[in-house]
Amino acid sequence: MADYIGATPQNPLLGLLYGGYDYLRSPQRTQQMQGLASLLESTGLPKTIERMSYGEPLTNIGQANVPLLKPETAEAMMTVAPMASPAARGAGRLVGSQINRAMLGEGGLLAPITPQPMRIVPPSVVRQMDMPVNLPTSKEFLNAVTQEPSAAITPEGLLMNVKRQQVPEQSGMESVRTGVFYLPESQSASVYKGKQGYGGSEPIQGSTLYKNPLFVKGATGGKAPESAYDQLLGKGSYQTMRNEALNVASGYRTPDFERVEKTRAFLEKYGGDPDLADYIVENSKYGNQLTYALQENAVANAVRNAGHDAVLGYSKGRGDKGEFFSEVFDVRERSYPTPQGDYELMPQFQGLIK
Repeated sequence: MADYIGATPQNPLLGLLYGGYDYLRSPQRTQQMQGLASLLESTGLPKTIERMSYGEPLTNIGQANVPLLKPETAEAMMTVAPMASPAARGAGRLVGSQINRAMLGEGGLLAPITPQPMRIVPPSVVRQMDMPVNLPTSKEFLNAVTQEPSAAITPEGLLMNVKRQQVPEQSGMESVRTGVFYLPESQSASVYKGKQGYGGSEPIQGSTLYKNPLFVKGATGGKAPESAYDQLLGKGSYQTMRNEALNVASGYRTPDFERVEKTRAFLEKYGGDPDLADYIVENSKYGNQLTYALQENAVANAVRNAGHDAVLGYSKGRGDKGEFFSEVFDVRERSYPTPQGDYELMPQFQGLIK
């Protein structure tokens, strides 16, 4: 093992930034330069940048009887606080993902020189979930894995790269569906390019791991959730549930309070969270948004209750192309992911992490 032990490599860009501070504080520099170095040191930024360059933690999370933030990190956070969200500033705290966003995220202090992650639930987190691996064994599933260059069957589950294009306003918002739709990496370019108005300007992509996906036939556009629901609850179940969702959304002049009550009743019947009723109605004002929000919320609940972590839709290509993954409905995610790599798990999955 000794052959594989070595010093942690330093991020060259962050190391260069820290080197500028090191240059200023050198005894060979002028008093003015050394004074500037002292001023920078008082902000906590130099030490924080040095830690980041070596991948060291910025907080004391997991350690008992010590402050959450290291002293230099706390000072640095006060310096970058104007870049944080108004809610975080108003609460007088910067923790967790807010630290990363203020330092590294879009508009953050170090964003211009730091590669920005675009990530969903990472495999390292999924590996910590205490749930059995139960991948499909059908020839259609194996063919779909073969057709997706980024997919691989591993002892820990199905490893695959997925992508979505969302509107920036969705970033970090709670999903009305209690799940997030993605496309397999190899399908994303043609789908987003070929459909006007499909998706948004903000790309989210990355590798994730599925331990117990529900594999169903269905192309993009909602067919996979429909197939999944009928497969779990019996043929015709989806249409029955959809008719009730249409009834909730009907009536152009229906007042919001009445629609909220109908939404609450729908959620109670189909295993959703009734407390989401106001939020769902408020964020589903146009076209058929409310109908789809309700029916896909019901699907997500049914899929989770059956012990699955995602719906994997597949289609069959022309000729001898065979089956390929067409759509992914990830029911582990409570909120839409962010370009900074933030994600939020549904309580059922958060509770599985050991």
